[in-house]
Amino acid sequence: MKALLTAVLCLCTLAAFSDCVTVQMGKFSFSLESVKKLKNLMDSSETRNSQLLSARPAPLCANPDLPKEFLSLCATPDAHQIFEDIKPIARSPDLCEICAFAACAGC
Repeated sequence: MKALLTAVLCLCTLAAFSDCVTVQMGKFSFSLESVKKLKNLMDSSETRNSQLLSARPAPLCANPDLPKEFLSLCATPDAHQIFEDIKPIARSPDLCEICAFAACAGC
């Protein structure tokens, strides 16, 4: 019973900290929650068009569900590369919550 209580407390603490975890890519900073939403958009974009090897920024930036935090990124010429850099974090956001990626901060 103690182990279960400890596990629940750890998960609650981790969830509380994930709200303030940010992903830093150069001059851009995004909340981890927005990166998690981005993952869903990337996955749906790749599923809809199986010929794409990766989600291109144009479809992502045109998607009305894209978190507003990414709009300034979409206006840059290197948006595609930054989206590619974010992809591993988006695919494993739990690792960002424990700061396993150098781009993650606020853990």
